[in-house]
Amino acid sequence: MKLVGELKDKVEKAENQEEAKEIIKEAGMELTDEEMDQVAGGAPRPTLD
Repeated sequence: MKLVGELKDKVEKAENQEEAKEIIKEAGMELTDEEMDQVAGGAPRPTLD
């Protein structure tokens, strides 16, 4: 899924993935975690162990 315009700008400025999901949900869409990873730059976010 490709986000464009103002929605893309808002998602890119989100503090974390949960905030980005909320922004997308408010826009009337829902993305899977896999789709969120693609929006976030195409790679899964690293975890800190």
